[in-house]
Amino acid sequence: MSRKIIIGSRGSDLALWQANFTKNQLEELGFDIEIQIIKTKGDQIQHLPFDKIEGKGFFTKELEDALLNGDIDLAVHSHKDLPTQSPAGLCIAGVSYREDCSESLLIRSEAKDNLQTFQLKHGASVGTSSHRRRSQMLHHRPDLKIVDLRGNVPTRVQKLIDGHYDAILLASAGLNRLNLDLQGLERIVLSPNKFIPAPAQGVLAFQTRETDVELRKIVAQIHHSDVQESIGAERFILNQLDGGCLLPLGVYCEKRESDFRLWASLQPIDGSPYRRLFIRGKNPQFLAEKALMNLKSIANQKVYISRNPDEAELFAKMVSAAGFQVEAVNPVRYQTVEIPVIPYADWFFFTSIRTVDHYFDQDLQLPANIRVAAMGSGTAQALKRHGIQPDFTGADGNTRDTAAAFSELAKGTEVLFPIAAESLRSIQNQISTQATVKEVVVYESQPADFPHQISADIYVFTSPSCVNSFIQAQGKPTGKVIAIGRTTAEALQNQGIAQVILPPFTTEESLADTVCGL
Repeated sequence: MSRKIIIGSRGSDLALWQANFTKNQLEELGFDIEIQIIKTKGDQIQHLPFDKIEGKGFFTKELEDALLNGDIDLAVHSHKDLPTQSPAGLCIAGVSYREDCSESLLIRSEAKDNLQTFQLKHGASVGTSSHRRRSQMLHHRPDLKIVDLRGNVPTRVQKLIDGHYDAILLASAGLNRLNLDLQGLERIVLSPNKFIPAPAQGVLAFQTRETDVELRKIVAQIHHSDVQESIGAERFILNQLDGGCLLPLGVYCEKRESDFRLWASLQPIDGSPYRRLFIRGKNPQFLAEKALMNLKSIANQKVYISRNPDEAELFAKMVSAAGFQVEAVNPVRYQTVEIPVIPYADWFFFTSIRTVDHYFDQDLQLPANIRVAAMGSGTAQALKRHGIQPDFTGADGNTRDTAAAFSELAKGTEVLFPIAAESLRSIQNQISTQATVKEVVVYESQPADFPHQISADIYVFTSPSCVNSFIQAQGKPTGKVIAIGRTTAEALQNQGIAQVILPPFTTEESLADTVCGL
């Protein structure tokens, strides 16, 4: 088949990369390809924030008009810029592979603070034109100053280099595709399950006329059906919320083996609190419908968490935004155990937030030149609050992977574990053949008295000792049960509770995401 295909593209470096990528794919199939540059309203109006430009699709409308007029045959879009409904007569004939869909935070060196969330100093100015990025950034760091940022990717990076901002947020996909020289800027990649991207971020959409059946069959040869399965769920939520790219909505759906996992975040335009959730299952369309229902509804359920109220502040804030009532009561009392002497070691390995707190409650310092390991991101964050940047952070909730990765680093060394008196020693038992394990007890626990009988729809347990003390005092929970990690889940199962829900990570935010997705 010999047919010349005219691709329409915006004129930015990134848009041309995308058009040329598509051109190369089609040329490999034997077609003659030409690229025609078309300016859009979003390209022409650079002095206004996006929310001041009227209408939707201000990066796509002129391309779609050219398609309808027959001036071009194929429009290549960043899928996240497209309205969820194509104009009459047009259709999405295919989608590309998915580039890294995370966000990248670019930071000037003088604005870095390794001990803060996102490694940004207090009160830093962050450039972004996205309401979604703004709402999530302020959720994690309310002290930051969010400043509007316009221009193509190289222009935005140059504005940061020139000192107009302390940091800027950009899609990782664009940075990866353009391979820009960042001139000494620090790049922090934000995981898409923590900082949730726009629906279909990192994916290209190939748009054609509905009547051009021949071209639709050609494009089908470069279509990625597996990508469409995931982003279809993401864009379904966007469509049902009647949102364009201005809606402060993040949705990320990924496939893990035979399961799909979906995260969503929303800052409602009525000014009500920022909301997030996590949900998993076999069917991405079902997940999208369930997530949409949860985002739009107010829960009327009670949640119990085995934390003291001051320890559960973030969790309570997040689930309360979705309407849940929270009761935080710790079934265990903790007592610091004084350390008489700190043994020599090459590594200190902290396995929980509580071991961090009880170690530093004794006004102890870490020995000079010691390397520090943290079980997961929550423990790492606790260490940062004490001015410690961990040298190793394990996989949240996965002691097996954490022990395997740490063993490679710690071969032939001595590793000291600050522990609870009743510690399960999950990591120690797995690394003992590779390293010399030492321990110091920093706290012990005892069952606490409950003020009353606990009754809830959802129970969240944060340690094996909390499980055992709660059931001893209160009996088995009768609602849905969430365990912070695998060892806590095993403690519940040992008590005869078979159905236990595990969050994807052992953080307060992940616990809250999981509750809000039920």
